[in-house]
Amino acid sequence: MRIFYLCITMLIAVGISAQSQLKPGFDASEYLLLFSLSKYGSKFSDSLDKAAAHPYKPIYRSPEAGLKNQWSFFLRDDNVGLIIIRGTVGDKTSWLANFYAAMIPATGTLHLTDSTTFNYKLADDPKAAIHVGWAVSLGFMADDIIQKLKEHYAKGVRDFYIFGHSQGGAIAFLTTSYLRHLQLDGKLPGDIQFKTYCSAAPKPGNTNYAYDYEFISRGGWGFNVVNAADWVPETPYTVQRMQDMNEINPLIHAKESLKNQKFFLRLIGNSTYNSFNRSCLN
Repeated sequence: MRIFYLCITMLIAVGISAQSQLKPGFDASEYLLLFSLSKYGSKFSDSLDKAAAHPYKPIYRSPEAGLKNQWSFFLRDDNVGLIIIRGTVGDKTSWLANFYAAMIPATGTLHLTDSTTFNYKLADDPKAAIHVGWAVSLGFMADDIIQKLKEHYAKGVRDFYIFGHSQGGAIAFLTTSYLRHLQLDGKLPGDIQFKTYCSAAPKPGNTNYAYDYEFISRGGWGFNVVNAADWVPETPYTVQRMQDMNEINPLIHAKESLKNQKFFLRLIGNSTYNSFNRSCLN
């Protein structure tokens, strides 16, 4: 019976992708255009007209929410939507989203404020876990994103890109998981097609989450574009060895930097560094 339902689901997915204006697979020109729009998204005004010619019209920019998070919505001339998640900005609160790196279950509830609760499902696997800081960031934006998505779906939009760079890329991973699982659970229309480009994104979850994400974006509907010399995609630190990390990664030089610190800070720092280094080597 499960095989039967899986086959039906796959046939429906094939039918939807055949009707979609989006095409599966990586497209460099497509990625570069979305990346260029993400740079101008913070200005979100006439400055877009000064960029290279493009078919997107800025429709909406959200207010800042949560940990200084923000997202923008664009609409293409042929009725294709674009959700861009802003990355880290020069504010301590924004950086806290990165530093809150504890892992929480990929399905659960976050009580964000006295009046705001975020019920989420980002993976089917009960062993899947996600980065709490970026989950909180998504939680503050999720209802707004859903509202705009449904609003434009009612106007005939069926295809949506999701894009984010750096921290925005990590949140774009989680946003894709959130929307796709709502769709798979029948809480969003099944004929919506999502295509995601994450850019220089750090890791938003553990291996079990990564397997789930690969499954829901299979067939060329999700990509993470990474510069091999960049250290951001190496974070949060998990299984890498020190000798595997890029030379510009600040963790590599932490041992040398600790020599200039006060005794107790140096003692604690060296203990933490050695513990981390041993765990990487095990």
